[in-house]
Amino acid sequence: MKNLLLLTTAALLLVGCASPIERRVTRNPEMFNKLTAADQSSVRRGEIREGMTKDAVFLALGRPARVHQGKRGGKDLERWSYNSYEPVYTHHFGFGTSFGGGCGYGYHDPYYWGGPSIDYVPVEGTQVEFVGGKVAGFTVKR
Repeated sequence: MKNLLLLTTAALLLVGCASPIERRVTRNPEMFNKLTAADQSSVRRGEIREGMTKDAVFLALGRPARVHQGKRGGKDLERWSYNSYEPVYTHHFGFGTSFGGGCGYGYHDPYYWGGPSIDYVPVEGTQVEFVGGKVAGFTVKR
């Protein structure tokens, strides 16, 4: 019983350390097994290529942030957009801060000097276009 508990704990720790791609593959084994060997290899590397199915792209990149539908040349077109995150650096500077009742009442922190901060904002990242359910083209933000 002790060995079973130890094995179960080790398995849970390994699953928790799995990459997002491996988690998607593990949660969708039927979807992954239907892919060609070349697509399976691309999925495991997190890469996409022309001709891949929507299932393969989902396993490689995950759920898109936005889905756009339209037409091109009389054919149905679907575009999946993924977010990328870029840092925005700011620097706060002050000689102290106070808030509260005003006129000297309230809280005052004379040691607040501010400093740098970094926020990450979403921007348009990878885009994948599907025609007939297959990747017809894509752009990758580097």
